Amino acid sequence: MDLNAIENLNIDRVLKRGTAEIIEKESDSILLRDTRSKVLMLACDDVSKGMEILERNISESKPIILITNPELGRMAAEKFGYEGIMECYQMAYYSEEPPKSDNVLTYKTATMDDYSFIAREYELVSEEELKELIERGNIIMGYEDDNAIGFIGEHLEGSVGLLQVLSEHRRKGYGMELEKEMIRRTIERGDIPFGQVVVDNTASLELQNKLGLTKSEGTIFWMW
Repeated sequence: MDLNAIENLNIDRVLKRGTAEIIEKESDSILLRDTRSKVLMLACDDVSKGMEILERNISESKPIILITNPELGRMAAEKFGYEGIMECYQMAYYSEEPPKSDNVLTYKTATMDDYSFIAREYELVSEEELKELIERGNIIMGYEDDNAIGFIGEHLEGSVGLLQVLSEHRRKGYGMELEKEMIRRTIERGDIPFGQVVVDNTASLELQNKLGLTKSEGTIFWMW
């Protein structure tokens, strides 16, 4: 098991930042809980062994879980009856130099004054989680001529996401510029920028390719 593999960047991130509660670990497997996002994360080379680990540790409450072995992910989804399932490619930016910006936007870190704006435009995280993201400084606002055009952020477990551009400002390249800024800030902090794209999201995959991100060969599974 290679924790430096692109599929395992989430696990690598929480281990390095010290928010990992290790539940089980052997040479070919690791199960941990990220104390910040409360996500259960499993990397395991052997599917049968991975299922045994999950059977020991998944309760009836069905915690949010990330599995980086696609075969194991599919089997676990069926075995434990998860209703929310998202199969994704992992995307990562490995260059030490951030992509060149066109400098068409200005940026600021979102504050609670921006909460209503962000909550109105983005409904894929809970109110509680969104407030924590803002309080941690995880969301960047983009502006054109002092007008907010959108935002991007870093999820609690470390992946880049929450990208949103207002409808009237789309198809102008602003989504790409927002992600460039997030990549720049992540590199400046000393981390590898990474995120996930649902396997059938062609537009997002094309955007990541244009930005120079590497796509994982295999897929990872989110379940909730």
